[in-house]
Amino acid sequence: MKRYKGLIWLLGLMLGFSSCEMRDEILGKNELGENAGTLELSLSSVYNGVEMSRATEIVDGGTTTGNFNEEDVNVDGYTLVVTNTDTQEEVEKALVSELKNEEGKVVIPLTEGNYSVKAYNYEGENVTVSERPYFKGEQTFSVKKGVSTNVNLSCKLSCVEIQLGVTSAFTESFKDDYAITVDNGDGATQVFDKENLGKKYYFQTPEQQNHLTVSVKATSIEGNFIELNATVQKPEDAEGGIADLADGDSFLINLTDEGSTDSYLSIGLTVDLTFTEVGETIEIPVGNIIYDGPSVPTPGEDPEPTPTPEESITFEGLPATYTCTYGDSDIAGLQDVRILAPKGIKNLNVTISGEIASLLFMVDLPATFDICNMDEDLKTKIVGLGLVTDEEYTQLHAGTCTDFTFKLGGLLVLIPQVVSSGNSTFNLSVYDGVNTKAGDITVVVNPK
Repeated sequence: MKRYKGLIWLLGLMLGFSSCEMRDEILGKNELGENAGTLELSLSSVYNGVEMSRATEIVDGGTTTGNFNEEDVNVDGYTLVVTNTDTQEEVEKALVSELKNEEGKVVIPLTEGNYSVKAYNYEGENVTVSERPYFKGEQTFSVKKGVSTNVNLSCKLSCVEIQLGVTSAFTESFKDDYAITVDNGDGATQVFDKENLGKKYYFQTPEQQNHLTVSVKATSIEGNFIELNATVQKPEDAEGGIADLADGDSFLINLTDEGSTDSYLSIGLTVDLTFTEVGETIEIPVGNIIYDGPSVPTPGEDPEPTPTPEESITFEGLPATYTCTYGDSDIAGLQDVRILAPKGIKNLNVTISGEIASLLFMVDLPATFDICNMDEDLKTKIVGLGLVTDEEYTQLHAGTCTDFTFKLGGLLVLIPQVVSSGNSTFNLSVYDGVNTKAGDITVVVNPK
């Protein structure tokens, strides 16, 4: 009987130790001592005021989650960092999925003290522009001895979202060679064209900046080149009374032909601003969009007066039509084009159409290009064809060239050698910062 009592006493002692070890494990006392508590964390990603957990879920009709990939919505793949703010020691860093227990909860033992917890989908803190959204959440909390601290952490868009579009009226008035550059004023820029129109880009949020700048270069259907610079200001009475650009601001910028008349062609912008933390959208007032040439006239208002002749752009040798025969080694009467622009040539757009356009691959040239703004590869080809010299390009690129001779021989002489018959047209469109003037050079090739 005494032996059984001894066994019962020993078993009870073992259970007691076991129970203490389990309790200590829960509170982390085995590693952290008697001053241990716990963090119990609930995590979610939020966009347009909607909590998201997986990209495959149908939330608000799919409008929200349909914009993102699974890795950017599912918080299980987020990185979680816990820092002791008293000592600045990083006490935990791992994927959320690695920290979840069998019940799917994040429970982390911590010593008594003050902490911050941060979660993010990727290391996007210092990325200036990306096609990937940057979600982040951060919060401070305190841990008390023997107490479980509950923290609900929302990861929100921590950048500025920008999307570009064009109206049907714009596409009817302009060619599809437009280029739109958006700048956040703090080193983040992105060029939009017909290839990435409608795609969202995520800009690093600038400090103490209340506007974006939008620069547009476009060519009208008639061949007139227009360049527009606009400043899009965030309204001072925006959500929360914050006038500076902030994390979660989402801009949808649409190009229109607003302000155009039968005798005047212009470009306008309409801008919607959404606060993605709450899902509220406002339209940026017209007064917050400031244009810098060409001016957009008020409806009913006459456009700017025609410049005096000495201020205008003039051509010598344009327009012109030349006729030759297939196989000719030269073109009779070919004359270079002289361009005089007292205000300085800011853009010289060349658009090639007709029979020669399908053969440009032979010299690796695009059908449309701006001689004032070329990348290194294109510049090498244009210089090689003798259309411009390195010295001339330096002036043209700076916008200070007022007298330029466009030497046609190196390019046009190729036409009768490769085109068996038909018309080939070279449209030159010059912009001096105020005025635009264009003209055609047409080469007619007769069959041999």
